[in-house]
Amino acid sequence: MIKLEDFHRLISPRPTVLVTTVDEKGREDVAAFSWVMPVSFDPPLVAIAIGPNKHSYWNITRINEFVVNIPTEKMLEKVWIAGGPWDPKQSKIEKAKLKTKPSELVRPPRLADCPVNIECMVENARKAGDHVIVIGKVVKIHVKEDAIDERGNLKVDVVRPPLHVADNLFAFPYVTKSV
Repeated sequence: MIKLEDFHRLISPRPTVLVTTVDEKGREDVAAFSWVMPVSFDPPLVAIAIGPNKHSYWNITRINEFVVNIPTEKMLEKVWIAGGPWDPKQSKIEKAKLKTKPSELVRPPRLADCPVNIECMVENARKAGDHVIVIGKVVKIHVKEDAIDERGNLKVDVVRPPLHVADNLFAFPYVTKSV
């Protein structure tokens, strides 16, 4: 029998993203998140749920900027490293051998190997149980041409973004159907 506090394992798989941040000294960091979702069309808003004890939380709430990067299946090991514990002596970006590019409107970098980068400025943050829901206003998007179809939809069968099931378990069940 599954415990009540493990309900999140049943709402899966969930898209996994890499969120890049910077601290007050401009040091770059990355973390993996699977508690992420769009929350508004107008204005365009995206939300991530983050523990207030996390290094990324402090970067995001002090600088008020972050970038949501959509990784591919080929990046799974890098995603796992990015999701690991923060070590002030070593950048997870360096540890995972992630290449960065400057963003256009925010200070945190974009991840060069990710087919989608979404630059965000913090709109709001609200405590929700043991997490904080950080809502970012989307200010700029970058998409590699081969990652989207003619309507602007992500080609999930081509990009194959990791879907987090639980712990170190990810799914890649891509079949696209129209109704």
